[in-house]
Amino acid sequence: MSHGRWRTLAVRDPVEIRLDGQYPIDKSLPADVAASASQLLQYLRFPVFSWSWWWRRMLFFAPLAIVAALSSGNIHAAFANDALEGLSVAWRAVLANGWFLGGGVLLAVAVRHARFAPAVERVLVVLAVLAGFFIADVVTGWADRYHAELMCAHRSQSECKDPVKPIDNTLLGALLRLAVPGGLYFAFGGGFATLSYFKEQRSWREHERQRERQQLQLAKNEADLKLSLLQAQVEPHFLFNTLASLRSLVRTEPERAEATIDALVAHLRATLPKLRAGAGEGVSTLGQQADICRSYLEVMRVRMGARFSYAIDVPASLSELPFPPLMLISLVENAVKHGVERKPGPCTVTLTASDVLRDGRRALAVNVLDDGAGLGEGAGSGVGLANIRAQLALRYGESASLTLCNRDCGGVMASLTIPLPQT
Repeated sequence: MSHGRWRTLAVRDPVEIRLDGQYPIDKSLPADVAASASQLLQYLRFPVFSWSWWWRRMLFFAPLAIVAALSSGNIHAAFANDALEGLSVAWRAVLANGWFLGGGVLLAVAVRHARFAPAVERVLVVLAVLAGFFIADVVTGWADRYHAELMCAHRSQSECKDPVKPIDNTLLGALLRLAVPGGLYFAFGGGFATLSYFKEQRSWREHERQRERQQLQLAKNEADLKLSLLQAQVEPHFLFNTLASLRSLVRTEPERAEATIDALVAHLRATLPKLRAGAGEGVSTLGQQADICRSYLEVMRVRMGARFSYAIDVPASLSELPFPPLMLISLVENAVKHGVERKPGPCTVTLTASDVLRDGRRALAVNVLDDGAGLGEGAGSGVGLANIRAQLALRYGESASLTLCNRDCGGVMASLTIPLPQT
């Protein structure tokens, strides 16, 4: 394990999933699932055919529909020289345009909020959009006929009669008559939205697979971290050096040898039960993690004698705050192994904790300081620091940080900051 710098990775919070595979439709989608993150098209950030999606979409398109309807009414009022007639044409056009833009998709919204089984939901969504098209055709025809009747009232009888045109009653003819309104409806009424709905389903499944991979990686990282801690505390480097010191102390300083044994036993009692209980997967407090560090540092102090000292400043008010397990001891062991043991002469390791404000919210800042050898070349490639990086990113995303830097007075400061629950 070695000192190093790193940058946090953004990992979004997990979203609650129902047992049938459906996901919440009242919340914004993750960035890798949403159709767009644009501030202008905010409705695309929500599940297609959700209520939040629908009313944001209508807020975006409604002004266009209203302007078009008012233009029709204004033109009619100018032609007929009758403002009331123009207003009656306009409000009917508003209804027709409104249903054309949002009626079919509103039926699909009702279907999706009913939370049918996924396969049933997909079929009903398509049927709802299709039903919306035929209803929109009826409403639009109603508004157009009303407008045509008013226009005829202001024209001569001969002008109102349409020239006789042959009607193509074939299937091809019917399809051609539906082509223009059908194309417009596909573009603005619900066709593209339906395609986005199915694409969103596929994107969500891929998102879930990625989230499962991240959870598996987190479990692996936690297992690696526990193994790394166990090796750091019971590996030959630690035990052999401590036992070698005991061998010489037994003959020369029996009392100090006894104190070293007591410190070693206390440390193993503080550390090993946490490993056996799977502490990497549970919830711990800052006080518990500080106790593990204290027992380890006490072994180092007794073993090294006057050459080494330590200080722990963790206020009682912060001891019960939640803190990720097994991270702090890795930073402390890192400071001793790569800072203190590599520098001759007296050295000190200090552990401090404080409640700070970061980006306007409370955070817990924990610092591990040493006056040892400082950062070396190629620092930051150790297993312990890599595990801390991954765990912080997966637990807190961009809200947590870990920085290591050389101190002006010599040695290294490792600073770990995590967000605190808001009260």
